Amino acid sequence: MKRLALLLVLVLGLAATSAARSQQPAKDAGSKAKAGVTDTVDLKPSRELEKSLEDLAAAVQALAVRIASDPQIKAAAMQVASGAVTTAQQVVAEQSVQIQEALKTAAERISAAQSSQHQKVKKP
Repeated sequence: MKRLALLLVLVLGLAATSAARSQQPAKDAGSKAKAGVTDTVDLKPSRELEKSLEDLAAAVQALAVRIASDPQIKAAAMQVASGAVTTAQQVVAEQSVQIQEALKTAAERISAAQSSQHQKVKKP
């Protein structure tokens, strides 16, 4: 049970690290965006957040090395991952109608926003 909890922490840590890194602004793209676009917001993570992300990444990496070296933990990780995939497949299958409706609504809203934006541009 303790190993299962450890694997769950690993999976959540990997997801958090991946999401956090995708939120970090690119250094090269930021300088180009400032010159071309003036209505964007430039977000920079605080030093505490950067340190926390680095600590989390180091902990996740150490845990990944431990999982790779222990066959029992590796097998348990595969079981947890396959269970998560199965659960995700079930949720998508059960909620497919609602997902399609949400996507349709989002597409309609985007289309309406784009058409109103085009109308505003044409009026002056």
